[in-house]
Amino acid sequence: MSQSIDERDRRWAELDKAMVEHDLDALVFAANDYRGHKGSLRYVADYNLCHKYGNAVLLRDREPVLVLSGSLVSARKPVSGWVRDYRFPATTGAGLVEALKESSRVEKVGIIGMGQVLKVNEYLALTEAFPGCAFVDFTKEFERIRAVKSGYELAGAEESAHILDQCFHRLLEIVHPGITEREIGAEMHRVGHLLGGEDPIFLSMHTDEQNEHSRSTFDSPRDRVLGTHDVHTFSFEMIGPRGYWTELARMVTFAQPDEVTARMARAVTDGIGNGARAMAPGAIPSDIQRTVLTGVEQHGATTSYWSGHSLGLDVIEDPMIGLDVVEDPEQSPDNTIEAGMVLTLHPMVQDIEGRHSGYMSDTFIVESGGSRKLSEHPTGLHRVSRGGVTIHDH
Repeated sequence: MSQSIDERDRRWAELDKAMVEHDLDALVFAANDYRGHKGSLRYVADYNLCHKYGNAVLLRDREPVLVLSGSLVSARKPVSGWVRDYRFPATTGAGLVEALKESSRVEKVGIIGMGQVLKVNEYLALTEAFPGCAFVDFTKEFERIRAVKSGYELAGAEESAHILDQCFHRLLEIVHPGITEREIGAEMHRVGHLLGGEDPIFLSMHTDEQNEHSRSTFDSPRDRVLGTHDVHTFSFEMIGPRGYWTELARMVTFAQPDEVTARMARAVTDGIGNGARAMAPGAIPSDIQRTVLTGVEQHGATTSYWSGHSLGLDVIEDPMIGLDVVEDPEQSPDNTIEAGMVLTLHPMVQDIEGRHSGYMSDTFIVESGGSRKLSEHPTGLHRVSRGGVTIHDH
């Protein structure tokens, strides 16, 4: 039996166990092609949704059924062959109803993505067809199931981290004053895809000045030309062949950085370093956030931004590294950290006047003795010159 099929069977066993524990007759997985809303479908069926939306239905002790938009009927199926039953009904709502009717009992069904992903017409189709059934949000429970990664999954995270490292290697080779963000982004996409990466998110970050006010901004790479004194931050996020996300971001400049630029870089570096040292089994995410803030604030910088999160088959997973819940009320900052989790730290900082900013990110695997950074690139401001690359990290 292949390692992939072993992993499939492990996941299905965990989900079957959870259904028994919560007295559920079935699980419904809702997904769409946003990179943070389709990982559950890949988790249960190894299906990377390339377009539109789709669902999976898992009955107790049964193979999942994929219920996909009709426009996906010609989409390539995974070579792993985890699931055999692909359906393309007239509407996904009707398809979910038909799949659930194959269960001998439909009294309590858990939905993953109920509040954020499941479409309204799908929910209405389910409640109309099964008026006596309790449809419960099972998103939190699913997040706990997938938070601790198996060896197969950790290898997938290491694989994608390697791809991002090669992207950044290439950036350091080609970056120079006068190049555009778009030229750099194009090369990063090329390298990532050649190495087996998919679903890239490449963002360019810098400080914009508008009417004597400045603000941190990010967007996809545009025609901004890098000058000698500019600080250029490219944030890379991508999955490798197994579908696991990692993140990597660094600050790059050419001239000797001025005092405030170097200080913002140190604030980010020390914030990440503090958080990484605190990320050990048993740690509480909100306490990790406090150590990040301590590292940032000692350099006269501030951050009101949440500083990190777990990631896996979705680009954002639970737990969150922050002092309160952000974006999604189903996510919590106080799930205890465990060995086998994959976490990213990415504090975005500003000086007290709000005129200068800094941002970097690293991805870590939590192990029994602490955390292990996946990137081989030092965390710090990279100065590129004819003499090579100098790291300003102290």
